[in-house]
Order: sequence, then structure tokens, then C-alpha cells
Amino acid sequence: MTNKHNRRFMSAFCALLAAVAGLGASCQSAPDAVETTGGDADVATGTTEETTELPDDLPDENFDGYEFMIATETENEWMVLAEEATGDVVDDALYERNIAVEERFNVKFTTLTGDHTSLGNLITSSVQAGDDEIDLCCTHVVNTGSLALNGLFVNWYEVPYIDFTKPWWAPSTTNDLSVNNKCVLAISDFALTALANTYCVFYNKQLAEDYGITDLYKIVSDGAWTIDKLTELSRDIYIDLNGDNTQNNGDRYGFVSTSRSALNAYLWSFGGKVLSKNESGGLELVYHNDKTADMVQKLCQVFYENTGIYINSREATYDSLFSINMFLENKAVFINANIGQTLQYLREMENDYGILPYPKWDEAQTEYYTMVDGSHDILAVPITATNLERTGIITEALSAESYKRVIPAYYETALKTKYARDDESVQMLDMIANSRVFDIGYVYDGWSGASFIFQELISANNTSFESTWASRQSSIEAHYNEVIEFFES
Repeated sequence: MTNKHNRRFMSAFCALLAAVAGLGASCQSAPDAVETTGGDADVATGTTEETTELPDDLPDENFDGYEFMIATETENEWMVLAEEATGDVVDDALYERNIAVEERFNVKFTTLTGDHTSLGNLITSSVQAGDDEIDLCCTHVVNTGSLALNGLFVNWYEVPYIDFTKPWWAPSTTNDLSVNNKCVLAISDFALTALANTYCVFYNKQLAEDYGITDLYKIVSDGAWTIDKLTELSRDIYIDLNGDNTQNNGDRYGFVSTSRSALNAYLWSFGGKVLSKNESGGLELVYHNDKTADMVQKLCQVFYENTGIYINSREATYDSLFSINMFLENKAVFINANIGQTLQYLREMENDYGILPYPKWDEAQTEYYTMVDGSHDILAVPITATNLERTGIITEALSAESYKRVIPAYYETALKTKYARDDESVQMLDMIANSRVFDIGYVYDGWSGASFIFQELISANNTSFESTWASRQSSIEAHYNEVIEFFES
């Protein structure tokens, strides 16, 4: 059942998930306050002893060998099921977590798997049939958001023993995704992809030095890491390496970008939103405004009007590893990338590399913000789950044991001692983790909202934001009215 290939892939990037540790928010008190400007709370700096001794406050229960079924994508099943110890620090921590929970409560973990589309259909069919076989969903966040709008999931506030004040629960998901005492989707350290799909910028240290680019970490800490600064440092770096007098993937550039969601990430890194909470705690559609139009205009200029900047939408076919391959071949000083996608490859890179957050819109913007791609997993409980007390106890225990066992193994052992090339990169990773934002308008987009207009326009070098909005405004507003009504009901 376990996918060995994906296990090795995920072992590389799941190191980052330790940054979730120490983040806490209370869903029990149903936080409906107006959103703050920052992302997640600071990463905890407690000792390993403090982490492992933190109590989960769960009762002693014996569930008589109950088979606790978790729905998850096939590619992520190994993180959920963890059937055996292999000697790998990541595998063994996952295995020990599961054994600890199984033995403590006398349960056995099983899974229901598929890709995000087929799995969503299986979950829907199961709930509509009144089948109580699925206890917990750990599934693709955007797809799960669509299922949530169909009323398939329980309000987490109604699940006993779930304590979002504990550090194994991420606060921005509960703060941002909780409205009017309703929270049907949440993220804990058990959802190990929660940071793996976080976007960042990597830079080649040797090439940066060759081109006189210095003090990048100081630029970030000074608040001066903006899209204009990235453009300034990149736009004049171009070498026609293959000598064909044509700009293509055979040449060297200052900045190479993938398209699609990597472009969406700028909306949030520039401080934009799709849906936002107003002063009364309700939701408002805030996507359509002059600044969003200016963002599209600016990014089209950046990616299509600078010799030293190349985007893979100019290639004949899309390749999700385009920027990674260019980076490994020393054909790019900077790339934008997904952390989880890149650690597998960059750890073998000959040249040292550094890690930076996505740039800000301008220096007047006070915070750095980081988007987590919508393919990461989120937790939900089907309304057909017959024993919410059992579900709450097991979910809380899995989350706590992930925090105590898995996260330290990933972060301290795998990342900090194996992959990070300098102390500053570790600090940047903490900054990136702390700056994550989860937009309820993106999570509940369901591929019917406004979240993907950004990448669509920029990939096509199309600055017609207003006309595009006008042509879709009616359907987009109808979709988000449904989201708003869902949380008001």
C-alpha cells in the first residue's frame, strides 16, 4: 500500500513542517476577530524535552480494536498509514506516532485513497449513502472546500477533545477559516503537507556573487525585498549560452519563474485577498480593486519586458520542474519555487543556495506574506461519523504525536542538519513559515471563484484585468455569495 517513491520525495520536504510547531489558536472560542496583518504566530523555540512532555489532556479510552479510517490522496498515504519502520528518520517517526496512538487507544488505522477528484467522489458517495466508514479526511484543501459547501462535514467546534489552543494546531487556518462559530476545515501537524506547498525564492549563491549581488538576507530583514528589488537585481543578467540568438531554456537568466500557482502566490505576497473578514466578523469579497489590477500590470511587465527574466509560459509545454532544472544547471540566479517540490532536488546541488521569502509589493508594506498552494491537505470530519468523541480523541492524539515525534525529526534532524546550507537560510525558513496566509476565498474557491484569474492573465501576458473581471463578475459573486451564506447559516 505504501508508495515508496513518494515516501522518499516527501522525506526531503516534510522537514519544513516543524515550523508549524508552537502555533496555536482556539477554535473552541470560535475566533471571529478581524484579521491581523501578519501570518501565523511565531514558531516556538522550546526544547525537545518541553515539546515531548506537553500533555494532550486526553482521557484513557479503549476502543476495542476499532478500525479508524482516514481518507487521503494516494500519493500522501505513506504519511498517514506509516506501516513500517525503515531506518529513515522520517519514516520511523511516522511509524512510531501511529503505533503510539494505536496502542494507547486500541485502534487500527486504515485508509481510503484515490486522486483528489476520485477521492472526493468516494467521500461524497459515502456520506450521501449514510455510510459511517470514514472517520477523518486528510485531503486536498481546495477540493475539500468544495465538498464542505455541500454540507458533508461536521463543525470542528462540535468535536469533543479538539483543542486548538494546543501548539499542534495552526492558528491562521482556524482564524481565517472560522466564521460565525463555524469551522469545518482545520490544519494540524498531522496534515504534513501544510508547509510543503509553501512558496519561496531560491538563489544561487555563487552566481549571485559573480554578478555582484550581496546582502540579500539583510535586504529581507530591512524590509526592502520587493518585486522592484528582485526585478532590479535580475533584469540585466542574460547570457545566450547555446548561441542560437534566441531567448529560451538554453540560456542563463537573472530570474526564472514557473507559471500557474507560482504566479497566484504574488497576489497574497503583495498583501492581496479574495475574501476578507469585515469589522463585524462577516465575509466580504475584496478581490476586485485597483491594486489587484496594478499587480497584474506590474507582473506582466516584470516577466515579459525584461531580458534577464524568463517564465516557462513562454515554453511550448508546461513543466512543473522547469525552474528547478534551470537552477540546477546554473542557468538562473533566482527562481520562485514550492519548498516541498524543491528540497528533493536542491540538496544535491553543487553550488550553495539561499532561501528567501516571496517579495513584497513595496517597502510601505509592513509584512512578508506567503501563500500555501491549495493542493496541501486539510482535516475534516464527515457528518456520518457516528462517534465524534472517538474521532476527536484520535485526531487530537495523532496531531499531538506528530508535533512531539514527527516534527522534531523533520525539522531538527532532516532540515537543519542535512539540507540547510547556512544559518540565515534556517532563519528565512522560519520567517516564511510564520508568514503563511490562508485565504478563505482560495480554500473555498472550488475552481469557480476568482483565485485563478491572476495566474491565467499573467501566464498569457494579458493585462486586461477589468474586462476579464467584468465578463465573470456575475458567476464569481454568485459563487462567493454561496460561501458567505454557508457560514451564515
